[in-house]
Amino acid sequence: MQTQEEPIAGFTGRQKYQGHSVTNLFHLSLLALISLLIGGCTALSPNFQQPEIEIVGLEPLPSVAGTELRFRIHLRVFNPNNHELALSGLYYKLSLAGHKVMTGTSNNLLPVAPYGQDDISVDATASWMGSLFAAAELINRGQQSVPYELQAKLGLSRSIVPSITVRRSGKVRLGQYQPLYN
Repeated sequence: MQTQEEPIAGFTGRQKYQGHSVTNLFHLSLLALISLLIGGCTALSPNFQQPEIEIVGLEPLPSVAGTELRFRIHLRVFNPNNHELALSGLYYKLSLAGHKVMTGTSNNLLPVAPYGQDDISVDATASWMGSLFAAAELINRGQQSVPYELQAKLGLSRSIVPSITVRRSGKVRLGQYQPLYN
């Protein structure tokens, strides 16, 4: 006895086949579009270089609740590219001796000109625990310098890539601090 295939939800076999073809065509088109977007981003700026960030100043701020340490950190962003770097935001974290001591954000940033630089001021809150651990480690080491790491996530407003992360590390000599901003 021969069995007949029942149509699914009122479709005949031919309609069912065409539906799969349309679905497959849609998936292929979507895959091609994603490939073009990813490839297009690379093709539009094949020589894109990550911007550089450095700390140029640190100024203490009055505490809000009387219990937290607040600072304004002055950063300089360098754009090594031949097109404007349109920034939508910044999140950063500063670690000393491997301990996170400060975080901050900013969302009102101006674009950085091609082959230009711009200074950004960011209000930051110090982490009590991270600061205590870093201070304890510095006391135990007894060295004249402390390793630091600055990690900054830059939001890009006119790019297929939503953000880039820049890391900078090195050593800061203790006692070399001089206020750059008054």
